[in-house]
Amino acid sequence: MLLKTIKIFLASSSELKADRDEFRIFISRENDRLHKQGIYLEILQWEYFLDAISDTRLQNEYNKAIGECDIVLCLFFTKVGKYTAEEFDTAYQVFKNTGKPQIWTYFKDAPLNSGSITEEINTLLAFKKKISELGHFKTVYTGIDNLKYQFKSQLDDILPGIIMPDESLQKTVAEVKTSADEPKRNSFNEILTRRLMEGIRIYSPRAEKFLENASRMATDWETQSRFSDPAKEIIAFSFVGVLGIQLRKLMAIGKEESSVNKFKKYLENCQLTAKRILQLLCFSLISKLWDDRRDKNYVLAPDQTIICRNFFEDEFELDVNGLVSLLKTLISIFIDNELDFPITELNEFSTNLHAGSDFLKACSGLQAVNILPGNSSFTESDCTEAEIQLTTVLENLKFLVNYRMVSIKSIGYFEMRNTKPHYLYNYTVLGVDNKSNVNQERVNYAETPINTDAVLLYKGSYQQNLNLFPFVIDVNALAFEGGAKICFYASHNNTDESLNYIFLEDNSVVNIANTGTVKPGVDFNELLLDPKKFRDMRFDNVFNLFNEAKRAVTGIEDDDKEDDLSHLF
Repeated sequence: MLLKTIKIFLASSSELKADRDEFRIFISRENDRLHKQGIYLEILQWEYFLDAISDTRLQNEYNKAIGECDIVLCLFFTKVGKYTAEEFDTAYQVFKNTGKPQIWTYFKDAPLNSGSITEEINTLLAFKKKISELGHFKTVYTGIDNLKYQFKSQLDDILPGIIMPDESLQKTVAEVKTSADEPKRNSFNEILTRRLMEGIRIYSPRAEKFLENASRMATDWETQSRFSDPAKEIIAFSFVGVLGIQLRKLMAIGKEESSVNKFKKYLENCQLTAKRILQLLCFSLISKLWDDRRDKNYVLAPDQTIICRNFFEDEFELDVNGLVSLLKTLISIFIDNELDFPITELNEFSTNLHAGSDFLKACSGLQAVNILPGNSSFTESDCTEAEIQLTTVLENLKFLVNYRMVSIKSIGYFEMRNTKPHYLYNYTVLGVDNKSNVNQERVNYAETPINTDAVLLYKGSYQQNLNLFPFVIDVNALAFEGGAKICFYASHNNTDESLNYIFLEDNSVVNIANTGTVKPGVDFNELLLDPKKFRDMRFDNVFNLFNEAKRAVTGIEDDDKEDDLSHLF
């Protein structure tokens, strides 16, 4: 088979050598996948030129190579080197003249020690300003895995146009060239930013102060990046935990260059953001029902029992409409049994679930978004409509800015002679952006214990909380790894009884099965000394507590109850 070679020029400063090396390995693995389609990815990067070309000719060879490439990928972190800047300029000029190469700029967003910051940071700030003025918007990556995921997604979308260009694709290139010469204002996120800032101002002093200043200086402040960028940060930081993460992703997509791929990602993430916020509400209500079973004698109607049981047993993740139906049922259970809501504002919010409400219309509109792989007919107007619908959903749930989320990583017990015992909590604050210079990892010394391996939702003090585990889990905490890897429960595999979770960063599936590590008569002291078995036990805890929650909420006993080991945890 004759292979179609796609040349990718990889440019970055020396500080990102590790990322470049990992990316090169990733490209090799991609070639294993793509060669069956007759595609070969050839990667060019500065190390390849060093041994063959003299120093005086090195940069000229760079520029020549760039002109022959299909994609130029630029990576940045704390600085923009002279050569990297020239590589971008060369690629941009060639693109304006010929419509290729495609230029993808990725800026790494990772923790940085203040001592490592030098004056070279100014080159980064100047470059960001420069490409913004060109209408070329940056993409942010948080780590090498995130970079690989985003690159693969973009690559799969543009491959057909590189492999088999037709008249329509040539027309698209011409339109992009015209757009490059006469930049069109990027209006993505403007509606969402303005309306949400207006909505959350009653809860957020930061939003209130911002609006006072911005409105005084510009009536259309949301159209100007010097105002809208800090406003977006306020919104993402204000909304509870993982919802802030989802909003940051949506806002980052909004800044990308106009393309069908951008429209598709924007629509997909509008829908995903609505799903995640509905899931969070449902998880909160189910967790509270589980807790209330200990001292509340509530009763479920037959139809309510069926819907709750389906939540625990469905083999497919619920879509927006399915989550709305579950939310209606759960709220009706609380109202029918006069139970206290875990989120007090849900009592008043429940009126939005009446037929014909703006909230339900917006959810239905987001459900109707067609983002099937074969659909490439997305337009900017589709994105605007989805943005309005998502904004309506978030406006009705703006009270969630009052809440926070943390992941409890570990707990230590301390008791000195003739003193009260204390507990040392290690936890991660969820939803805090690294570049906000706020440390996500925290430690607290307290007199009262708290649940281990927990993801907590709280208002005020995290010691007065609702535990969302095992519906929301931190895989890194369970595996004794740093950082947070937050996953939402998605579905139940009825073939092997395992559980499927969705990693919120890239929407990949994390499957958790019962390893059977904990058995009747097991020696826990021996088990705790084996790191692998101890880790397996923690993941088995997810599986067993999930089944315990199912029995408590629905009142339905499993056929394999005799094998249940949840009482051991």
